[in-house]
Amino acid sequence: MLATAVLAACSAQQEPPAFPYFEAEGGRVRDGADILSSAAEQSLVATLDAAEASFGTQLAIVTVESLHGYSIEDFSLLYARAWGLGDGERNDGLLLLVAPDERRVRIEVGKGIEETFTDLYCKDVIESAIIPRFREGNMEGGVVAGAEALIDQMRKHPTIPANDNAPAEAPVKVSKVA
Repeated sequence: MLATAVLAACSAQQEPPAFPYFEAEGGRVRDGADILSSAAEQSLVATLDAAEASFGTQLAIVTVESLHGYSIEDFSLLYARAWGLGDGERNDGLLLLVAPDERRVRIEVGKGIEETFTDLYCKDVIESAIIPRFREGNMEGGVVAGAEALIDQMRKHPTIPANDNAPAEAPVKVSKVA
C-alpha cells in the first residue's frame, strides 16, 4: 500500500517546463491571440518550412494574448530558448512575437545571425512592414508582411552552405488570403 502511494506521488510530480508559458504543442506558427485565419496560418507554415529548407534559418511566429507580466524582450527570449529555435551549432533561430492586447511586437534573433538581423534591421521591419498594417486593423497582413521581410533577408544571407540556396529572382511571398 505504501509503495503504491509513493509511486502515485512520484508520478504526479512532473518536471515543470523551462518557461511556464511555452507551448510544447504546436507548429512553427502558434496563434495564441487568434489573429490569423487558418488559411494564413497554413500558408505561413508552408512558406516558413520552405524558407528554412532553402536558407537554413528557422523562423517561427507566435502570437500571445498576454506577456504574463514579462517584458516582451524577456518573454521572447525565454520562449525561443524553451522552444530551442534554430540550429544548435549555428544558433540561427528567429522568433516573430506579437502580443496585440499589449500592443507589443518583437523579433528575437539567435546569436549566430545577429550581424545579419541587426537590431536596426529588425526595428525597421517592425516599423515599416508590421506596424502600419496593424494600425490599419490588419493584424494578419502585418504578420505576413513581417514574415516576408524576414524571409527576404534569410534569402540574402543563408546560414546553410549549399549551391542551391542562391538568391532567387522573385522574393518568397505568402499567399494572400481573401
